[in-house]
Amino acid sequence: MLPLQNRLKKREDFAQVFSKGAYAGYGGLSIKYGKNTFSESRIGFPIGKAFSKKATIRNRTRRILREAAMQCLKDVRPGYDIIILIKPDYQNIELMKVVTELKKIMLKANLII
Repeated sequence: MLPLQNRLKKREDFAQVFSKGAYAGYGGLSIKYGKNTFSESRIGFPIGKAFSKKATIRNRTRRILREAAMQCLKDVRPGYDIIILIKPDYQNIELMKVVTELKKIMLKANLII
């Protein structure tokens, strides 16, 4: 589970990142990111019914993304809001594949120290 200070939860925060944030992607994963005013980076996972109609699949995917984000969090620069997006084609994903793709994306976006 992500620590509380590293969770992006408020609708306004998501809207700000979506409207003013930059984009980076690789494969079926992509991120939107932008600066925040905090000393910690926060990460959010908007997975809705467009991804899958089944809640079990959405929740499983969210758990996998959350675990991958936890493994990358120690290397992420502080002071960013990051939203991790996933395409519906990636419903049967594996954790290690997500971790490697997420690290590639964050390197591309210059978010990893």
